[in-house]
Amino acid sequence: MRKIWGILLVISCLLSGVCMAAPQQITATGVYVMGENDSPKIAKDAARQEAMRSAVEKAGVYVESYSRTQNMQLTADDIKVISGAVMKVLQEQAVPELSAGVWKYTVTLTCEVDTDKIDLKAMMDNRKELEKLQQERDALKKQNEELLGKYRKAQGQEKKDLEEKLESQYSLQDVFDRCATYIQQGEQRRAIFELNKVISDTKVKDSPRAYAYYLRGRAYYERNMDTEALEDFDAASATPHNDNIYPVWRAYYYRGLIYSDREQWTLAYEELKTAWEASGRNDAEIEAAMQRARRHAYPAAQREGRHHIPSNGGSKRPSSGKDAINWEKVVSDVLIDVIRQASKG
Repeated sequence: MRKIWGILLVISCLLSGVCMAAPQQITATGVYVMGENDSPKIAKDAARQEAMRSAVEKAGVYVESYSRTQNMQLTADDIKVISGAVMKVLQEQAVPELSAGVWKYTVTLTCEVDTDKIDLKAMMDNRKELEKLQQERDALKKQNEELLGKYRKAQGQEKKDLEEKLESQYSLQDVFDRCATYIQQGEQRRAIFELNKVISDTKVKDSPRAYAYYLRGRAYYERNMDTEALEDFDAASATPHNDNIYPVWRAYYYRGLIYSDREQWTLAYEELKTAWEASGRNDAEIEAAMQRARRHAYPAAQREGRHHIPSNGGSKRPSSGKDAINWEKVVSDVLIDVIRQASKG
């Protein structure tokens, strides 16, 4: 199917004489066949998720063809990440129908890929950040698919419990997915606006609430609003959550980067070390940032070739007591705010 789309696209370009001159529209469809006692809302959301998967794949054909006009070779992963970042949903139509005694939901999405607004070089320079967000989006979708599989097999009260949980997750995933796209597209203000509504909803608790704080912190981080980002990352870590479902542990990574920018190396090392452990010790970027912070935080250990560093040795972070004050952070935040105010004036 991908090859067919590619051939059709090339033919279209040859006939028009102008390739990628205008925004390209994509139509994608997803279908969910309802089982006994299935929820219509879950059927609709599952069909929509299938339609989105198809739309991103079709968008990838345009992105790949456009990259060739720019003399850039993209991997399949590059294409997927960029497609997810630049595609916009223009219209959505959901139709329930009874066919051969079985109800099914069909969701049709009309999407747009505007290649004139794609800055491939900038996106590739920022690829790792885009990829992290895409990985998070994919992980949440995978969780929903696994929960949907359990829901379809469940009966009685178990099915009702899973229905409530799945409906909530689909609804929140739609918001999180949209906000991740906004951040990928550089529209952090829109992401913050939507996440404000999620965080202000008292019904959103535990892992989804923690992830909302984390994602809003990401948006603040991208806008260089480090104080606000740190507050949200702290709130995310403090909110009960399951890192196996929502990767809130990445808050430690971004806190570490902020402290590194401030040259608060001991704090940076502790945060990045925690992120490194949470990542399963397999994220090269986190490891590199951690080692850099370590070199600055413990230069004597580096010179002497010592590998063991006490977890709190020399750290300026309060080691105990919830009322302990981190004066380094307080002073740093005040100075940064003063500088910002002065620059505005």
